[in-house]
Amino acid sequence: MMQTPEYAHNMEIELKARIQRRDEVESRLSSFMHYIGPIDKLDEYWEVSNASSENSSGFRFRVRHELDRITITFKEKTFDGNVEVNHEFEFRIEGEPAFKAFIEKMHAHLIYQKQKKGSGWEDGTGLIAEVVEVSSLGLFLEVEYISNSLATSEQQEAKSRLYKVIDLCDIPRSALEPRPYSQLLGY
Repeated sequence: MMQTPEYAHNMEIELKARIQRRDEVESRLSSFMHYIGPIDKLDEYWEVSNASSENSSGFRFRVRHELDRITITFKEKTFDGNVEVNHEFEFRIEGEPAFKAFIEKMHAHLIYQKQKKGSGWEDGTGLIAEVVEVSSLGLFLEVEYISNSLATSEQQEAKSRLYKVIDLCDIPRSALEPRPYSQLLGY
């Protein structure tokens, strides 16, 4: 699995598709990617209001609970059709109660939670695939490419690689879901 430093500042390009048959997609992934293990992620999305900002929603961040770690992430999102391009900042924390006390002092409030369970796959070059069931939304194949920085030409190559995974899994382009999970969940 791709190692991330204590603090990561990455570019992430991703897309997702709704799927019907988990076993078929996982079988296809196993023919060209390496299985990295089960996925169980509980994401909490928090917001700190910013009265002076033109953005009415304020600053949002994610607290991700995984089996062996807690990671804080915030993103600057852009969209290119079905593909999401994120400038992502993340770091791990050790003391969640202290962190929760800290964000409560900033008057942060929990917006929603999202649970994802499934399986993870990688190809060893920054390309990661996850077959996940997202609570109340169903089954998805998520494919992402992560890099420290991506020039425009690298972004185009990464997008091509994402679409190739979708094609190799025999998923029709009509199954691609361009909306972020937050929108699908109504937030």
